[in-house]
Amino acid sequence: MNPTKMTGQLGPPSRTSILKGSWSSRSRRRPRVDLTPFFAILAILVTVSGIGGGMYIASFLRSLPPVTGLDATLLKGDTLIYDRNGVELADVGREGNHLRTVSLSQISPYLINATVAVEDHTFWTNPGFDPTGIARSAIDDLLHRGTLAGGSTITQQLVKQVFLSPQQTLSRKLREVVLAYQMTRAYSKQQILQLYLNVSPYGEQQFGVEAASETYFHKSAKELDLAQASLLAGLPRSPTDYDPITHFGAAKARQQEVLAAMVRYGYISQRQAQAAYAEPLQVYPPVTSYKAPHFVQYVLAELERLGFKPGQQQLIVKTTLDYQQQQLAEQVVRRNVALQQAQHDPGGQLSSAMVAIDPRTGEILSMVGSPDFNGPGGQFNFAATHPINPGSSLKPFTYALAIQNHEITMNTKIHDGPSPYVLKLPTGEVYSVQNFDLKTHGDPPARVALAGSLNIPALKVEMLDTVPALVDFLRKAGIQPIITRTGKDGEVSYSTNDPDTAFGPSLTLGGYPVLLVQEAAGYAALADLGLYHPPISVLQVTDLKGQVLYQADPTRNAVQVMDPGVAFIISQILSDDANRAPIFGFNSPLHLADRQAAAKTGTTDNFKDALTAGYTPDLASVFWVGDILDASHHMNVDAVFVASPAWHDFMEAALKGVPNHWYQPPADVVSGPGDSWFLRGTTNLPTFPGDAAPSPQATSAQPSYNVPPDPGTGPQVAGIDCRHLAIPLLCPQPTPPSPPSRNRFGFPFPGGGG
Repeated sequence: MNPTKMTGQLGPPSRTSILKGSWSSRSRRRPRVDLTPFFAILAILVTVSGIGGGMYIASFLRSLPPVTGLDATLLKGDTLIYDRNGVELADVGREGNHLRTVSLSQISPYLINATVAVEDHTFWTNPGFDPTGIARSAIDDLLHRGTLAGGSTITQQLVKQVFLSPQQTLSRKLREVVLAYQMTRAYSKQQILQLYLNVSPYGEQQFGVEAASETYFHKSAKELDLAQASLLAGLPRSPTDYDPITHFGAAKARQQEVLAAMVRYGYISQRQAQAAYAEPLQVYPPVTSYKAPHFVQYVLAELERLGFKPGQQQLIVKTTLDYQQQQLAEQVVRRNVALQQAQHDPGGQLSSAMVAIDPRTGEILSMVGSPDFNGPGGQFNFAATHPINPGSSLKPFTYALAIQNHEITMNTKIHDGPSPYVLKLPTGEVYSVQNFDLKTHGDPPARVALAGSLNIPALKVEMLDTVPALVDFLRKAGIQPIITRTGKDGEVSYSTNDPDTAFGPSLTLGGYPVLLVQEAAGYAALADLGLYHPPISVLQVTDLKGQVLYQADPTRNAVQVMDPGVAFIISQILSDDANRAPIFGFNSPLHLADRQAAAKTGTTDNFKDALTAGYTPDLASVFWVGDILDASHHMNVDAVFVASPAWHDFMEAALKGVPNHWYQPPADVVSGPGDSWFLRGTTNLPTFPGDAAPSPQATSAQPSYNVPPDPGTGPQVAGIDCRHLAIPLLCPQPTPPSPPSRNRFGFPFPGGGG
């Protein structure tokens, strides 16, 4: 006959409803066992044994754990991570274990009936234990001079898994029986069976029928047919011996026993059993495969900072990721790396990373930490944990600070020279800078100097800002420049909390590494007219009952880090193709054909790192490309040729269908001739302050700048310490897998470039 459809509430029903329920046809044919004689005999034995025995029994009962309050959804289990649209990204279990809780209504009736038939055919009527089975098992164990084992009902097996150790002793067996009886008094049979099916081991580190079904058959437990259900039902007896991956023959033999039990107790016919056994089964091995693995790593770290225990708590996590956009980003990164590797870094090894953020919320929409997570060096997350050299991509913040301080405007002329431009520092050191093309370009206005990424004007503006003020400005925008140090033992350390006076003038030219996700958030602040939203990856966390445990609020930590008018002016500069044309020409990859967008490149002096950052009001993104083989390999080409094409392709595709719109001028700006914009009261700043002296001398009034040494060791692990996370596979190891010299990334000095 066909299995009975399982329906009904899982709350504690009355005794009558348990017996009259539709959970098993057997429950309507067998009367409930009367335990009064059984416990009366026990009471007589205790009385005969004297007061000492009674005291022992009282002490024994007090030592038992309480059985109330059990809830499968509260047991340690998997954390399920989804994108913003419900696409599953990861099923994260502790130390590789997987447990996913479902209700009985979400489990195939075939599996329920198969489990009862083979494990405890009196389940629906017994008091939690089977006196006849215990007696039979005890006699068998005594004859074989063994310990008391076997004869366990489903309820007893659940008690062993939840409350007791696997030790086989008479005392533990007695505790098992008493607790099983107490559970039967406290819970309905439906609740007990649901708990059992959600915690039982099914081999290959799969706990519960849902995890096992998803792993072995790539379907939910509700969708299992008779053949699949009968195979799974036989596994908990000995998950290792019946492992369907390593011992498929033994698993099939056990399946035959399950089907025979189902026939014996009237759940199926002999014909159904034969057909199920003959059905070919495709059993899949478990695979740890996460979508967007570096983003998942970032999410796990954020969950821990929020106080959760991913991989141990059964949580439903809705993240900020748009997996459709993520797939686009991954495709663009891989395609661009393959192209640039062949053209510009033969013999080396290029890596690449990107981050895209919604400027209005700080939500991370896509994150690619490397082109291939499973490839050489692929586990290094250059988007969030390994800092990169930003080159000249920080220059917009240098100019923004000067504009905000009413020191320059977008039209202020800055002398591009002399070359080399030499700073004589109070420490006696000399800092020398040239433009990336080794040329000078007259007296360009600030708008052309910034868009064309000229180093000499940028350094002059930085000196006007002062380096400590620029450090503070960057930090307010979420960008934490990193100082690396090498100890006597050769160990490299990093710091993001050094005093602002510890940084040198190469800051604006990219002399200090940063995290790509932080730079993306800084550009997102420009894109939201100076309003900074800390980058977030988690939107909501709920338990399995749907109770909201955490809800993100993008407005909670939003901070206005620069005047809206300043952000608007920088956006106007970086979006005007005419400003870039003297250096990059018209219609470079920084220009989007279908919409207005701001963009800036960054290239290190040795062409080892290339970066492009840009935004519209709807999307901010940053792309990095760099050689990670050793210090001797580099690309010998500017970022506009190696990183900008990827940024361009991604932005055009990601924004397809999104209307082209731009910013309305904020109240604190006024327009001028030739598409010029000024902060109110600053229209008359035609020349750069003090620009008559081509190579200014430092004075005692200036901060004592420290020229950063060339670390020569490249990106170091920063930000997220993932060594303690639940999935070690996602944690970069201290030494990259190959080649051995991969830790030589070669930070440039003094930085800077296009």
